[in-house]
Amino acid sequence: ERPSLGTWLLNDVASDEEGVRVLSLGNVRAETGTTAVHTDLRRSIVRALRQEAGDSGGELDLRGELEAVPGGTDFQLAVEGDRVRLTVDAPGPVTAEVQEDWKAPGPTSLLPPLVAIAVAVLLRRPLTALFLGVLVGAILRRQATESLLAASFGGALDVFRRYFWAEFANEGRAMIIAFVVFMLAMVGVMTRSGGIRGLMDRVSGMAEDARRTQIAAYLMGLVVFFDDYANTILVGSTMRPLTDRFRIAREKLAYIVDSTAAPVAGLSIFSTWIAFEVSTFSAQLPAAGLSSAEGYEIFIRTIPYSFYCIFAILTVGIITLSGRDLGPMLQAERRSRSTGELLRPGATPMVSEEATAMEPAEGVQPRAWRAVLPLLAFLGTTLFEILRAGGAFGMGADFFTIEGATSVLYDGSGERPLFVGALAGFLVAALAALQAGLARDVVQASWTTLSSMGVAIAILYLAWMIGAVCKNDLGTGPYLTALVGDSIDPLALPTLLFLLAGLVAFATGSSWSTMSILLPLVVGLSFHLGTATELGPDPVTSGQHLLVMSIASVLSGAIFGDHCSPISDTTVMSSIASACDHIDHVKTQAPYAILTMLVSVACGYLPATYLGLSPWISLILGVGALVLVFFALGRKAAPDSV
Repeated sequence: ERPSLGTWLLNDVASDEEGVRVLSLGNVRAETGTTAVHTDLRRSIVRALRQEAGDSGGELDLRGELEAVPGGTDFQLAVEGDRVRLTVDAPGPVTAEVQEDWKAPGPTSLLPPLVAIAVAVLLRRPLTALFLGVLVGAILRRQATESLLAASFGGALDVFRRYFWAEFANEGRAMIIAFVVFMLAMVGVMTRSGGIRGLMDRVSGMAEDARRTQIAAYLMGLVVFFDDYANTILVGSTMRPLTDRFRIAREKLAYIVDSTAAPVAGLSIFSTWIAFEVSTFSAQLPAAGLSSAEGYEIFIRTIPYSFYCIFAILTVGIITLSGRDLGPMLQAERRSRSTGELLRPGATPMVSEEATAMEPAEGVQPRAWRAVLPLLAFLGTTLFEILRAGGAFGMGADFFTIEGATSVLYDGSGERPLFVGALAGFLVAALAALQAGLARDVVQASWTTLSSMGVAIAILYLAWMIGAVCKNDLGTGPYLTALVGDSIDPLALPTLLFLLAGLVAFATGSSWSTMSILLPLVVGLSFHLGTATELGPDPVTSGQHLLVMSIASVLSGAIFGDHCSPISDTTVMSSIASACDHIDHVKTQAPYAILTMLVSVACGYLPATYLGLSPWISLILGVGALVLVFFALGRKAAPDSV
């Protein structure tokens, strides 16, 4: 029996005295069987080997990265129709062979997201739009081997039996749905028991007008830094009653929530993001003369170059502090302040008006602790579960290192801690309601909050489904990635990667998928191109400097595309948490995201590469540009006292 490539690397490749696997790469043959070395194919195999070694646990000392080592392991790639066969011929008795169905992605891979996005924006029907996007993708998958009629019929069935069932049966997806359900039910119970009203009375002493309320929401978004999902649901659902009181548009709350959640988690060295990001590129660092163990150090070096993330957070701060808005958001705020209409006439909020208009039960005395304790229970339980599942309690002093803490966050993160934390928060909220004598109201408040959630949950599932179509079956991300080659101007690479990551995330609706597609490709390409620049005192330093900027640009671009995409799950969650019309949220947030993107390129990546400008100077220039734009073009929706 021939093992898989990962099993072969793990079990059959010889290790040195320190346990590092050593592999000499011989000839790389194309399907013709010639001995000619194909540079791009060799680089692809090198990346794949390093990634496999990293995923299976351990380092790989790979020799022969640029040219064959005599007597080394040979690789032969053959493409037979829609099937790819990779044969590994190693010295000794073991041969590994990997076969997969494969079809080269093309321009048609862009159709599903384009259809979904166009229909969503034009018709304002995200449910219909996402369904059509999945259907188009399912048909395209079959059309290569079937007639259009057969592909249409089979594709329609695949929407349910292949894509929906895969997501519905996925335990992680079910836990995310349960997390959203219990969080919103918790808020409903807290509202009915007078907890939210009591908390509002306390907070309103400090947030006594619309501007200060927005600042409070902004600061909450900065405080919940360890996970973007938790940030979105917690901040949006708890701040909504207060922002409603001061007639702040729901679109504005959704923007504040969405534009702090991912950027804060993406920059924080103590979040569920960092270890995932590092894991996607660390295995490739030997191609740049670095050890894979230096991944965390490289990530920290990328932080000043994550221009979009930093500017996105600062843009929210400028808007909330100044009270100035632009474009569609200004119109939404003027509507809300002048008429009290929190939503556009005809809008379809992701949570029903019955739920958002819920009041404390008659005769109940508002008490802030009935809201504070459930929120603390959620945060505390979630963090405890992350630490427990990540093995923090058995690590000893190693936990107090950056590598130790972030590995715990990575190993312990996921859907389960959020689900357990939300359940704990709901139970504490229910106990607080029972203490207030509201036994019947627990079920009633929960049902009122959740009774209209069917559409929102369907949209979440469809967003995951279209992501699966684009990533797993059509290769939307790899197709866009193939548009960038190694013949470009090296100094333009960070800017192009930033824009490419934005396109991939916009089309697939997932920043994490974008990073997993692009980051393994970035290390070798950016280092190789960077050695020909003068970004450092010598070629190696120059290459590593371009590498750092390129990794940062992918991270920032992925979050930018995610912010603009109506098929992004975090964008959907922001709409749910804020009880906002989903398409209205996208249309009001996108201009701010695009403005921040332009500033990131004009004040960040271009000066940092072509002029060698320090990232700290770029950040100062970017802040100045944003302040200038909002004070020159922005307007206040209403006097600060409103």
